Amino acid sequence: MNKKYQIFVSSTYNDLKYERQVAIDTIMKLRHIPAGMELFSATGENQFEMIKPVIYESDYYLLIVAGKYGTICEDTGLSYTEMEYDFAVQNHKRVIAFVNDDPDNLPLSDREVTDKMRRKLKKFRKKVMTNKMVKMWHDKEELLQSIPISISTVIEMYPSSTCWIHVDENDIYTPIGNYVALKEWLQIDIKDNVELYYNNMEKSVLQLKKEATGLCLAIDVPEKSTELYIDEFTGLSIRMTSETRDWARYVLNEYRLLIDYSLKADEKTCMWIEIKGYSIEMYKQVIPLEVGEEKQISIFLKDFMDDADDWKKIKEICVVFRPAEKRITGILEVQSMKLGR
Repeated sequence: MNKKYQIFVSSTYNDLKYERQVAIDTIMKLRHIPAGMELFSATGENQFEMIKPVIYESDYYLLIVAGKYGTICEDTGLSYTEMEYDFAVQNHKRVIAFVNDDPDNLPLSDREVTDKMRRKLKKFRKKVMTNKMVKMWHDKEELLQSIPISISTVIEMYPSSTCWIHVDENDIYTPIGNYVALKEWLQIDIKDNVELYYNNMEKSVLQLKKEATGLCLAIDVPEKSTELYIDEFTGLSIRMTSETRDWARYVLNEYRLLIDYSLKADEKTCMWIEIKGYSIEMYKQVIPLEVGEEKQISIFLKDFMDDADDWKKIKEICVVFRPAEKRITGILEVQSMKLGR
């Protein structure tokens, strides 16, 4: 069976026109199918939204990095090239990367001139070079020689489970599944799969009541014990369902954890937010709570992403109270939890 693989070509544009064309010509000479931004007339974020399904349907992702970081998306602070790369990685595309070994000595027109953009490029290069399928290149001739060898090697070592094949009306085949876009909000169910827990504390310190508007927590946590070796805390565990367990794509795309709440108390208080995976604690921070109605906690999660795979296995979110210098009392109503922008 004659298989043809679709390979998405990604790079900054104006400084790498020749290199991109080399990659596209090479893919065609190898009898595979190139895809890339040349297919689209739109620009900016509209173009990126159109490109996502093409990357998703591609079998491999080929990236060329030189001395430019690229056009910045205002919403994410990342270049569209880096956003394409992140999208390919989070959708498990095999990456074939070519990184210039000396970007600081490229012609002035082909490199970044501000410290800010150079830092962004350096960080992106470091991210890309953690991928094992990276080939360093110094000049156009070296890149011209490396591209066909690297593509053929990766396809031989890591044949994609998807491909294009020629079929006629008598062939039976199964089409590739459709790309599923991110939801505007990933709503987390806070009514079901919730449970209180206590460690070295009486059950009276935290009580739960489910109401139409959300979860109502009656808090009465005594002041910190003088016995320092005793670990005291109480909390509410919210278990993730199969529909909300995978956070990786949302975190990579700059979504935040948003918690809407109201607090009735004499003064401000604090609680811990803990996000736990099945084998690792993803996030743990103390959060100040303001007294009043219609308050919101906003947590930018991408700062805590070391491994995207870990964020595919979120087990639970915990709201935790620990004894402080003063007694903690009040009524906390949690109205909603969601991932959003």
